[in-house]
Amino acid sequence: MRCTKWLIGIATAAFAATAAAQTPAPPPFRPDRTAEDYFHLRDPSRRGDWSDAYKFILLDDDGDSFLSLGGELRERVELFDASRFGLAGGREDRYLLQRLLLHADLRLGDHVRVFAQLGAHEAFGKRQLGAPDEDHLDVQQLILELRPVEGLTARLGRQEMMFNPLQRFVSFRDGTNVRQNFDGGRVTYSRGPLRLEAFATRPVTLERGSFDNSANRDQLFWGFYASHRLGPRSAQSLDAYWFVLDRENLPGIGRERRHSLGLRWSGTGGRFDWDAEGVWQTGEGVNAWAASADLGYSLAETPLRPRLGLRFDAGSGDGDPNDGERHGFHPLFPSGPYHNEANLTSWTNLVALRPNIRIQPDSRLILQAGVQLKWREDVEDAVYLGPSAPLAATRVNRAREIGQAWTLDANFQLNRNLALRAYYLHHSAGAAILRAGGRSADFVMASATLRF
Repeated sequence: MRCTKWLIGIATAAFAATAAAQTPAPPPFRPDRTAEDYFHLRDPSRRGDWSDAYKFILLDDDGDSFLSLGGELRERVELFDASRFGLAGGREDRYLLQRLLLHADLRLGDHVRVFAQLGAHEAFGKRQLGAPDEDHLDVQQLILELRPVEGLTARLGRQEMMFNPLQRFVSFRDGTNVRQNFDGGRVTYSRGPLRLEAFATRPVTLERGSFDNSANRDQLFWGFYASHRLGPRSAQSLDAYWFVLDRENLPGIGRERRHSLGLRWSGTGGRFDWDAEGVWQTGEGVNAWAASADLGYSLAETPLRPRLGLRFDAGSGDGDPNDGERHGFHPLFPSGPYHNEANLTSWTNLVALRPNIRIQPDSRLILQAGVQLKWREDVEDAVYLGPSAPLAATRVNRAREIGQAWTLDANFQLNRNLALRAYYLHHSAGAAILRAGGRSADFVMASATLRF
């Protein structure tokens, strides 16, 4: 009898393991939570994860309408021994940044969707608070999405935006505590290798209270973006865009309408990967530029799967702010961590070269190390911090070298839900910083992100 029970138990366990193996693993969470799609759970055979209970709350008998819930909790500790290189009031700072995002995704068939997301952001112990550091409770996203025909999507409401993975100039701004969002509309048309987008928005002005954020009436951001894969199975993409940032009440300027015309080419071929982008900014009194090229060489079949990288980044400066011409590049709504997590680099008045290496000892662990060598593009202009904040004290000297930013970065995806990260930066002070009275800076960050 006991032997029979053992056999039944073993058979039951084997059947359960087989069923679990046959149940497809749930898709990974996306940085853009609106890009997640759980329509596949209409098929009962594709369910089996514990999260399906709140990822697919059925609202009709046909399975066409459902509610999906989710969120994110990020705890991030930062230690800074000399913010702003010790200039402009910069000093030692240690603090905890906490971000909580909760969302509900309502699907009413294939054509109508409502996505709502609340955000609560706290900065505990931070001495020098900026607008993206703290926002007690507010609407992060509230989107009505319509899909009248296949391939055409229209979004209206408060939303986050990005147009390509590197997010150089339009980004979620995920490194900061409060992510970048916009109020307005966006239309996307996708067919085969072609994607066309048009948008008209206003960036959201952040306040630290509850439900007090609103669209910035002094700024209008609109434009067009086109992306085309070079062939139906190609790993290459060619993008072109025209962005317009219309700003009013700028100190000493009044109104500025800045046009950004850009091209981007990205792809992979053999062991190589690349992502190159160039932007020219024009308008009344405006003539500025930026360029970037990221080249990588991977040895995926060798231990640690190393990728050797070399990146070049540059943006124009403005040596004479009083001549009526504006030659300094404005990075629009950039991704701060693109340069470094400490926000010690801006695209404005920059020439930088960054050799780097990435290894992957385990499928869940990625380690990166690099150094960014930095100079001023125009020695008559200041050194800028992200996103485009000048250090006034640096304008009076003509030294070109800004310094070197050495970084170590470890990312560990513990499981589908939990990601851990540790980051260290040492930024040496070049002559442009030392002559202004600044010094080198060290920055340490550790974070844990739980997505569900």
